[in-house]
Amino acid sequence: MAGRTSDGKRLSDIVSTLSKLPGVSIEEGTRHPYLAKFSGTPAAGLPGNCAIATSTSYERHIVPWVKKVTGYEKKTIESAFKKGYWDN
Repeated sequence: MAGRTSDGKRLSDIVSTLSKLPGVSIEEGTRHPYLAKFSGTPAAGLPGNCAIATSTSYERHIVPWVKKVTGYEKKTIESAFKKGYWDN
């Protein structure tokens, strides 16, 4: 796995950290290298999949997706990605 998001975050770091988040799974995509999927039901108003690719913006796509899925504050999300794991 190589590459960085459009705003400079390593794809490998994002995939690794997201895969440690309860309820989130990472799958290979067809249009994007990776898709983050949440096990919750879309009918509950939860977001769909989150594409992870070199064209993806960490700030505009990944952080808001995690915030909506988990309810975590941006500061908590940023801290988890910096450390590489989630405080549960």
